[in-house]
Amino acid sequence: MSFDFSEMNAEQLEARKAELLEGMDNPEKRDALSTDDLAARMAEVIAIDSEMEARKAAHAEEARKADEIARMKGEPIIESEERTMELNSMEYRNLWLRNLQGNLTPEERDGYTSANTNAVPTIVADKFFEKMKKLAPMLSEITLMRVAGNLKFVAEGTRNTASKHTENSAVSPAEDATVSVTLGAFEFMKVIAISRTARMMSIDAFEGWLVEMLAGDIARAIDNYILNDETNGVAAITYTTNTNQIVAQTYTYKSVCDLIALLPAAYDTEAKFLVNKNTLYTKIAAIEDNSKRPIFVNDAAAGIAGRLMGYPVVVDDYVTKDNDALYLGKWTDVVGNLSEDINVEANESAGFTSNSVVYRGVAAFDSKPAKVDGIVRLVSTTA
Repeated sequence: MSFDFSEMNAEQLEARKAELLEGMDNPEKRDALSTDDLAARMAEVIAIDSEMEARKAAHAEEARKADEIARMKGEPIIESEERTMELNSMEYRNLWLRNLQGNLTPEERDGYTSANTNAVPTIVADKFFEKMKKLAPMLSEITLMRVAGNLKFVAEGTRNTASKHTENSAVSPAEDATVSVTLGAFEFMKVIAISRTARMMSIDAFEGWLVEMLAGDIARAIDNYILNDETNGVAAITYTTNTNQIVAQTYTYKSVCDLIALLPAAYDTEAKFLVNKNTLYTKIAAIEDNSKRPIFVNDAAAGIAGRLMGYPVVVDDYVTKDNDALYLGKWTDVVGNLSEDINVEANESAGFTSNSVVYRGVAAFDSKPAKVDGIVRLVSTTA
């Protein structure tokens, strides 16, 4: 049986191989195939692998001849891509993922080992980060840094107004103050195991699985930390009734107005409500003002849950619903540092008895509110 791949590029070959393997790996689809169909599919997969290896060999031979010609002419030799592989290259991304799958050929393994520091490819790291921001709403709201190691962040603190000046009199410097936050690096880790059939996944499918499983779960843990850590979380701020907190038996138009009144007007332009989805739709969405108009209006087109009394609403499932907390604040006053992006390692020995491969994802993160006067809260005593 012969196949003609002359009109297909590398990406098309990978896609065709993934299509064939998906049909063979899926039990329902595999059962629908006859023995001849399965044999034909496997033959085509083998032919695709052979074609891709032949192309790599041809590319290497062309590079070798080019180097030889350059030497004969006394011209500088251009290093091949394998020796100058960049973290943001698609080839490095493919090799990194296939290395995690355990699918590298000996030649590829040699090139991969000599060309990298085992760092996560930029392409994959960006997908991890985007997934984290999507599943951890607070990462898009706080001041987020990505600086390696510990970080000291200085924010504006107390500011005094200007004073009226009497001509020829001396003016003393204002006693303005700054506040600083020192962030460390707490590890957030996720360990998952998958059958060795992961090696049969296409590269794109394997990457998607890693992003979904590792980035998703690590993001949720970080989001929970930002809000609820007993020392550094938003919920750990000292809340005092009628200073930065309103306590109401039930949520009413007046109690929401009282909460808004607690927030200094200087923060209004950047302030957003933050609430659990359950609290929003069971306690708040049905409230009407004195003119019988709903105080909450959906506004999905703006990329937010809606607006409450004109302020944008951010919905986050990690806002506790124990006391139906409703926050209003300037969230950029909370500072976070992702000091180490998600790093992934694989271990086959850990899953030896179950014929599985164990993958571990680790990120380092810390956060703290730099200022707390721009965050107020409403809680219910009948939650």
